[in-house]
Amino acid sequence: MKKSKEGICQNDVCMVGTKQKIKMSQNTKNVIHLSVVGLLLLISWLFGKMSILPLRLVDALSLLAVFLGYPIYIKAATSLIKGKIGVPLFVTIAEIASVAIGEYLAAGTVVFIILAGSYLEDFIIDRTRGAIKKLIEMMPLTARVLKEGGELVVDVKQVGIGDIVLVKPGEKIPVDGKVVSGYSAVDQSSITGESMPVDKVPGNAVFAGTLNQSGALKIKTDKVADDTTLAHMIHLVEEAQEKKAPIQNIADHFTTYFLPAILILSGAVYIFSGSLVRAVTILLVACPCALALAVPIAVVGAIGNAGRRGILIKGGTFVERLQNVDTVVFDKTGTLTYGKPKVTDIIPCNNSKLEDVLETAAIAEKFSEHPLARAIMVKAKESGIESPDPDRFEATVGKGVIAQHGGQTILIGTVELMEEKEIAVSGKHLTTIKSLENKGATVLLVASDSKLIGLIAVRDVVKDGLSEEIANLRSLGMKRIAMLSGDNRIVSEAVANSLGIKEFASGLLPEEKVSYVDRLKKEGHVVVMVGDGVNDAPALACADIGMAMGTAGTDVAIETADVALLGDELSKVRYTISLSRKAFQKMRANIVFAIIWNVIGLSLASLGYLTPILAAILQEAGCISVVINSSLLLFYSDH
Repeated sequence: MKKSKEGICQNDVCMVGTKQKIKMSQNTKNVIHLSVVGLLLLISWLFGKMSILPLRLVDALSLLAVFLGYPIYIKAATSLIKGKIGVPLFVTIAEIASVAIGEYLAAGTVVFIILAGSYLEDFIIDRTRGAIKKLIEMMPLTARVLKEGGELVVDVKQVGIGDIVLVKPGEKIPVDGKVVSGYSAVDQSSITGESMPVDKVPGNAVFAGTLNQSGALKIKTDKVADDTTLAHMIHLVEEAQEKKAPIQNIADHFTTYFLPAILILSGAVYIFSGSLVRAVTILLVACPCALALAVPIAVVGAIGNAGRRGILIKGGTFVERLQNVDTVVFDKTGTLTYGKPKVTDIIPCNNSKLEDVLETAAIAEKFSEHPLARAIMVKAKESGIESPDPDRFEATVGKGVIAQHGGQTILIGTVELMEEKEIAVSGKHLTTIKSLENKGATVLLVASDSKLIGLIAVRDVVKDGLSEEIANLRSLGMKRIAMLSGDNRIVSEAVANSLGIKEFASGLLPEEKVSYVDRLKKEGHVVVMVGDGVNDAPALACADIGMAMGTAGTDVAIETADVALLGDELSKVRYTISLSRKAFQKMRANIVFAIIWNVIGLSLASLGYLTPILAAILQEAGCISVVINSSLLLFYSDH
């Protein structure tokens, strides 16, 4: 599966790892570049003050620092070609004027300040993410194809449509297709988001990248390579990430109008005062250095605050977007629920005792590999029940288990299994079963010696305290809160109702989740998608902001998301939105501070009270005020 400008490779996963190294290398180069500029300026200033070196050599060091500001000049030329006026162009004009009158140290100081802000912003925004690599790693590299000569292991790219593929227990399914032989439980949460493995029998569809748990399956191939559901997910992530817009530079918008005004002011001062130094000083003091740092420094404060609370925000773009969020969409399994089946109800029948029902069920399920059986065994252990081994064990796929112990025949499974073995199930019990199923539970009937002795309800449990968190999100002004799930409607509706979520959709595949999120965006909403599973990756990438649950989440979801929550607490969703709004307030305040410093500096420079060096120092004071204001974000709390 070779694809795209990123250079995706199926077997050696060449593209993302290479890209990441390039990014990391560039960040290191930026630090070295800035350090060299700073060192040159420090040596120039010290040696000039101490008269250790000849003046020409001191000036040469400052000029070299000015020359190393070439990234600024390149950006200025590029923006000018595109007809845009921004901070780089402003700085370039000031640099040329300063060098022309011999103010090399002042020019170099401005270069250092601008480069520091630019590199800091680049470091935050250009965080490399390996989402596509993680998705590719889910795809099995080989497949067992059944030929006339027997079983043949081949590269998955060599599998053709209509080939019969054998998948053994514990292996990932390498193709999309239909089961033609065998019975098994398949964990397909990575694709559909279903909370429990699905029993597969001949005729059922399976997906590449899902895990075959218990039995061997023979699958007739429908889709391979780029056509599989998993491959389609990879493409969705690529496309959605390419659509993400870069953060808007507020300073550039300001300087579009500010630069012409300053050039006019500088020219006017020169005409009326006759002092070229004073005119250049105006250009230096008006350089929007503090404006250039206004946004990235506030971003650093917000990201630092979030990081200490186990929230990883992956760039300033997302801090800016979050403050406009008005819609939150949750994945169900693993996000709102624990993602694991748990025994929630044990109902004795026909004068049986609760402990006897659980112990009998545990005996029958002891050798079963089914997730529902494991949930029963966990409950038995929690209740202090040590279940003996059954004398005989037989699993009936899709129906349940038949076991023998101490001369007793034990049945545990569906209503169909009970009817098949002529075990009486009363109307009252059927009503109870229906009621439990309406709450999203899977109900297992337990019988011993041809008599129903109890019902055991197993379901994926909603996490504690979520109703309050949903209410807290509404208090932030969320217009819509929705839940998306790959589970059936009954399970999904039960979870949504328990949390007070009125809007939900069930039975969704990954591309359908993307469509749902995309529709909300087209309706004008700014959408946060919160998920944890691989199947959420495309929707996380499509949303304005993707948030991944860190502890329970898969690597691909965390890598794809714009915000990673390192714990399972959904209170972090509300906190992140609240923090971003505070950070945006700081950004606006920083811009106000920067403008105030510019007004003060321009007034003093116009009256002749500033030298070029003092102008650069005043610019540094403006930067410090921005940094101090932004650092207050580190202490922000919404409590």
